[in-house]
Amino acid sequence: MTKLYTLFLLIICLLPSAYAGPADSLIYDNTTPANRSVLLAKLQALPCGIKAADTKAVILDKLNLFLANYQPNPHFAEDRYAKAAVEQALKGVLTGGYGIGAVLVNSAGEILHGAYNQQLQTGRSDLHGEMALLTEFESLPQFKRYRSTGNFTGGGTTIYTEQLRLYTSAEPCPMCFIRVAIAGVDTRYVTTGPDDGMNERASCLPPFWYQLSQKHTVEAARTAPVLRQVAHCLFYSFLL
Repeated sequence: MTKLYTLFLLIICLLPSAYAGPADSLIYDNTTPANRSVLLAKLQALPCGIKAADTKAVILDKLNLFLANYQPNPHFAEDRYAKAAVEQALKGVLTGGYGIGAVLVNSAGEILHGAYNQQLQTGRSDLHGEMALLTEFESLPQFKRYRSTGNFTGGGTTIYTEQLRLYTSAEPCPMCFIRVAIAGVDTRYVTTGPDDGMNERASCLPPFWYQLSQKHTVEAARTAPVLRQVAHCLFYSFLL
């Protein structure tokens, strides 16, 4: 029965959609959903075969299958890394947490590590997606290769060397925004955070923190609208 159900989901995701246009032409809507019904309507617009009567478990199964079969779009230079970050976000939801995930990529384009928001799973208030990623990575032996040897006092340098880029499924919140600035990595986010995203509000920071945050770019990833929409829906998956 499980194999038949998986095959059924695969067929749904691969067949041309009668309920949504091609994935590349999907209109990205980042407005905050007011309730479950609004979020469900956004999910139904995705090319995943999601229906109004689907349970949360079925919805997540369909999103998981869609991502597993999604091929990065060559027209979007960062689609591969955006997909990896969104897959981490889905892991967060599947393990009982919030839908935010992130990955670290080196200058050679290799994904070094991935992590997801673990607040609910661990009872740790600090473990947002980006925070969990950097905390875990800094405990690994390979971090030594990317650790700056400069002096951080006085704001002279950042913790990491100029060799890494962070991809996150959602625009960093204030806490993660500062952590990324301290680390000193370029950051790309898949979906904006209209309610709590910090990038557009960076000028509200005290002067030192604002200046530090401007030393490395934080901007939207060059990725397909369908991945932006999946990331957006996962961000609000707690409404399901």
